[in-house]
Amino acid sequence: MGNVLGVLDEVALAGADNALRLHQDNNNKGADVSGDLFLYQRISRRLLEQIHSGAWAVGDRLPSVRHLSKLFGVSVNTVMQCYRQLEADGYLEIRPQSGVFVRRADADGMPSPEDSRYPLLPVEVSLSEQVLRYMALHARNDVVRLGIALPGAEVLPVARVMSVLRDVTRRQPLEAWDYLHPNVHNPLSHQLARRSLAFEQPYAADDIIITNGCMEALTLALRSVSKPGDAIAVESPTYYGTLLLLEAHQRRVVEVPAHPEDGISLSALEQVFQQKRVAACMVATNAQNPLGFTMSAARKQALVALSARYGVPLIENDVWGDTVFNEGDGVPAKAWDSEGLVLYCNSFSKTLMPGLRLGWAVGGRFHRRLLELKQLSTITSPSLSQLAMGRMLESGAYSQHLRELRSALRSQVVAMTALIAAAFPAGTHISRPSGGCVLWLRLPPGVDGDTLFLEAERAGIHVFPGAVFSAMADYRNYLRINAGNPVSDSVRAAVVQLGHLATELAKG
Repeated sequence: MGNVLGVLDEVALAGADNALRLHQDNNNKGADVSGDLFLYQRISRRLLEQIHSGAWAVGDRLPSVRHLSKLFGVSVNTVMQCYRQLEADGYLEIRPQSGVFVRRADADGMPSPEDSRYPLLPVEVSLSEQVLRYMALHARNDVVRLGIALPGAEVLPVARVMSVLRDVTRRQPLEAWDYLHPNVHNPLSHQLARRSLAFEQPYAADDIIITNGCMEALTLALRSVSKPGDAIAVESPTYYGTLLLLEAHQRRVVEVPAHPEDGISLSALEQVFQQKRVAACMVATNAQNPLGFTMSAARKQALVALSARYGVPLIENDVWGDTVFNEGDGVPAKAWDSEGLVLYCNSFSKTLMPGLRLGWAVGGRFHRRLLELKQLSTITSPSLSQLAMGRMLESGAYSQHLRELRSALRSQVVAMTALIAAAFPAGTHISRPSGGCVLWLRLPPGVDGDTLFLEAERAGIHVFPGAVFSAMADYRNYLRINAGNPVSDSVRAAVVQLGHLATELAKG
């Protein structure tokens, strides 16, 4: 090993050098946030952050041992130890007489699903007790919260929203006090409609129904297109809230495999549609929770075309759409809906303020039924929230915030991925989300997600086991971790502790 590394070319890529040096300088400006790690582990983590951020792509050659030794002010042996560890973890390939190269790591990607594992048959959902047990830990103030998928308040404009709310109560007290009915002029609806102007099939303000968060929008959509006993197609794994919704309304589920980068399998979904097994399909096409994929524009169009061909409504959950890191990729499937079969659901809970409880739905040909159900259930949504959000959109403050939020979440996801890769045992696979703030982990053989949850609970750490992301109790060796908070000392310590617990479980 030493001989191989010793013959590496001392001339490294200037861009990679600058990225490393900048990262080192930034770390040196503040407190030493990694004092609990050995030197070689600290260097490994910095290299991993650069690999995950794209500074080095698969196949790129890394700098020589002597170059990194000088760059970081450490011994050659320390750098050699770093490279050995990264090679053992599968991130690097050491080629005799050639150098050290980046390769796709075992821990850097989620394997494709085995389609044969999915029977594509309706099953009952019974997860409410499990999910409630897992969610209860989040309410405790003495735990590190890595379970619930939500950006931290540190990356949300709390002060700005509070200021707008105060201004609305001062300038529009009567409007804020009274009902703001869904069938009257609403400035928020007009602002939301303008966001669809570039769509191939834009929608109008009158097409929008304001709801109490995205979950109410999904509920109204589900009740509009199905009845108790019907089966609904969902991608697998899917958001556990979707499964709880279907359970509460006595719908069955057909799980369709989802590729970690391409999204729901269109061939498997067409098979389900052909056999008339479902009344509707609930999907997320942007930054899906928990896999994090964003479907390409071509696949979104193909999904909408499939819906139209078989006359099966699509309920699109786009609650993470505004967080897609590459803004142009986040166009929803609804943008190509010429038949009115896509029921679009969204909210500001994940991007601005969960306490606003403000969402909306575009029902297409089912609009009238959605409106009836809304008025028969909650009548209308809070006026103060709608007035404030209308102002945020009109002023451009929300658009500016989204640019900052996407950047922050991307950085946090990269940092958390590198931290997990360094802390967890070999054989751990980590998703590569295109937006949002969750990481989906496949744990090594022998590590059960529920067991790890219990061990983490004892250590004061909240995570979410993978089993509740499927009605068929799949994904027992999976874990979802929230990366929505900046990587603080407490978060770092929690991930290191989680990795230690997973390593111990892997040993049996």
